[in-house]
Amino acid sequence: MTSPLFEPHQQTLIDCCLNTIAHIIPVSALVYYLVNDHCQPDNYVLHGISAKMHEEYLTYFHQLDPLHPDHFRSDDLRLVRMDSEIHQQNQAFFHDFMQPNNMADMAEIFIRRKNKIIAGISVLRDSPFSQQEIMRLNAILPVAELMTFDVLPDSLVSYTPKEQEIIHLVREGASNKRIALLLGVSLSTVKTHLRNIFTKANVTNRTELVSSGFIIRQEKL
Repeated sequence: MTSPLFEPHQQTLIDCCLNTIAHIIPVSALVYYLVNDHCQPDNYVLHGISAKMHEEYLTYFHQLDPLHPDHFRSDDLRLVRMDSEIHQQNQAFFHDFMQPNNMADMAEIFIRRKNKIIAGISVLRDSPFSQQEIMRLNAILPVAELMTFDVLPDSLVSYTPKEQEIIHLVREGASNKRIALLLGVSLSTVKTHLRNIFTKANVTNRTELVSSGFIIRQEKL
């Protein structure tokens, strides 16, 4: 028996994100995937796409995919779509894969950590996206990022128990004064902890910390 790719709580998060996308715009199919260190997709979660179509893509067409994450590893784009220029330059992919599967348009969401693509979501449609729908996809990016950061935490970063407490309070919106009061420490101590946390997470402020995908893992004593 094959082991599931994701833990049950991770699968629930992914399903929730894909269902949210399907609710905000009409879609024909969605595919969530992780991206390995070689910028290759792996660990796929299919939504509304047949296993046969997906296998066909992996076998014959993934190297022709103009929205493959490897093409975007050196920039900072988080959402791309198959516009007329990309369509014109990649007619084989469109005519041999998309058209036979009744797909007219495609967009790709890239989830990045420190500008490196770590996951993606393919959004496929049987009709072209409107500009409003692209704007809605843009709006869902923070949700997709936070979900992925929970599914794929940065295992290279570890925090002390006190730092973990402070991170949780920061995520809840507590001010430095509130954190000092709750933890029974001085304001300067809280600021020192935050500086250490920012350094470990490679961020410069609270907003970046909350959206950076940090892991909560205790230091071994």
